Amino acid sequence: MSIVLRSLSLLVGMTLAAPAFSNCLTANETKQGVLLTRKVPFYSVFYKPNGPGLTEQRLMESNHSLQPVSAVYLHPLLVETRVGATKQELKYANAIALDDLPQKKNWQSDTTLFLNGQESVSGTTFIRFDGWGEETIAGCSYKVWAINSRLELTGLPPIIFEQYYSPELRLVLRSVRLDPSNQPMSEVRFDRFEIGWGN
Repeated sequence: MSIVLRSLSLLVGMTLAAPAFSNCLTANETKQGVLLTRKVPFYSVFYKPNGPGLTEQRLMESNHSLQPVSAVYLHPLLVETRVGATKQELKYANAIALDDLPQKKNWQSDTTLFLNGQESVSGTTFIRFDGWGEETIAGCSYKVWAINSRLELTGLPPIIFEQYYSPELRLVLRSVRLDPSNQPMSEVRFDRFEIGWGN
């Protein structure tokens, strides 16, 4: 079975079988892995802690079909590898030091993009702390950092996200894609959560 089909099968299985919890998520529960879902358009992502970072398995509706994607994060705010139609890897020159972002306000690093193992283009990643906020999922509220994340690669339009990150859960609970003039293009806001299982 291909990696894509395995990812799809695993994520569909977790969507059907993961037990629902009526209580709000806790940091201890997220260590088991957590499934976050948006109903319309369908978007489901399973996060599992992996040292200081996360692994991600995503299933989303795109062009009227379900598209599986998997990813590895060095920190919940910083993706390293994403595998979908292609394999994309980002290599960062600087140490990953984001847990004290509210104090230092900014982090940046020279960044190189690899496509299917081949070096493609270089640039800079910028992550900025914009303040504290609150996000609600399924009636549960969580304190979050408001984060502006920007990847600038030579010859390409910037990739900009406004993210709302819970340091307690170590999860991004809402994400807004912005255009170069900082206007919203798309948004992922989850409707529900479930505690996941599996390895």
